[in-house]
Amino acid sequence: MSVVRLEHVGLGAARGKYEETIRFYEQVFGWHRIKESPGELAFIGDGAGGRLEILANDAPPLPNPHHLAFVVAPDQFDATMEALRAAGAQLDEPMTNPFGDRLLFFSDPAGNRAQIVGRVEPLAP
Repeated sequence: MSVVRLEHVGLGAARGKYEETIRFYEQVFGWHRIKESPGELAFIGDGAGGRLEILANDAPPLPNPHHLAFVVAPDQFDATMEALRAAGAQLDEPMTNPFGDRLLFFSDPAGNRAQIVGRVEPLAP
């Protein structure tokens, strides 16, 4: 049997936060729209296989401790943290995990929990 690949992760966004949430990921992380049914759902991606599906609905956001994780180069961690702050994300205090990786949890405009990770060593495939 072959390994099944993860295609995307779906996130809800209240209808009033739908477009703002998509723009947030475009602005802060440089993601782009792949496919969209305007006002209903959009697939956005990083150009390297990472994808989110943003769904306009009134379901509760992804709560803590559940979260999305976005890896950034360690030397880009502080700049990404400032881009998140400038985009209006609610930021927790940055921390370092037992592996020496820098972590920053934040909430996107729809209230979904996410983090950026500055990895000392990449995770193995």
